[in-house]
Amino acid sequence: MKKFTLILFFSFSFLISTSLFCSSAEKEMIIAKDLTVQIISPKEGERVHGNIAIEARVNHPEAVRYCEFYIQEPGAKDRYSWKDYTSPYSWGGDGQTLDTTLFNDGQASVVAFCFPKDSQSAMFQKRIYFTIENGKPVVEIISPEDQAMINGKTLVRVDARDPKGIKSSPGITGIYIYVNGGLYQKLTKPPYHCSLETCLLCSGFHSIRVVAEDSEGLTNSDIIIINVPPEGTSLQTEKK
Repeated sequence: MKKFTLILFFSFSFLISTSLFCSSAEKEMIIAKDLTVQIISPKEGERVHGNIAIEARVNHPEAVRYCEFYIQEPGAKDRYSWKDYTSPYSWGGDGQTLDTTLFNDGQASVVAFCFPKDSQSAMFQKRIYFTIENGKPVVEIISPEDQAMINGKTLVRVDARDPKGIKSSPGITGIYIYVNGGLYQKLTKPPYHCSLETCLLCSGFHSIRVVAEDSEGLTNSDIIIINVPPEGTSLQTEKK
């Protein structure tokens, strides 16, 4: 009788412990299946300027090992990676922000990749798109054309305008023309153009970069490459 009672007790205990273990495992599987991430800042379709926070939340942070952020600035690929291991998850760490004035105006995006603690569960992600509108000046080199073969004197013509500003004082204050990284000329009023004697440049490829600055200190730039044939001689420009 005692032997039978012990066997029955052992069997009952095994069933209870097995049931609890299975329930725990099943719960982890259910959580892993139901994991979702939401980017709460910035919002989908939001228009932003200045410094912004990039934050994400997960519905079950206890099941997540870490979240990894990537930022896609206008006209570029995903980069500026940041991993955060603590909920709520934020790019750059708690309290940090992204200075959008470092980027061009236009559509940008942020993606959050979340990695579960359960190695058998798949990574899950969320991407949102937003628009950067800092009111940076718009600048474009009109001539010469990119990759043009230039021999002798050429006119560097620049189109620049300041559609608006973050504050209330739009206006171009300076156009800086750089040749091979050295400041060649500064223009302060339209029309924005200057002549360049390519005979003073050594033969080969040379860069012409133009930077426009507005009254709020915001800048934007454009760059082209020109090719000077072998007849030229060298020109030294002071690099900044």
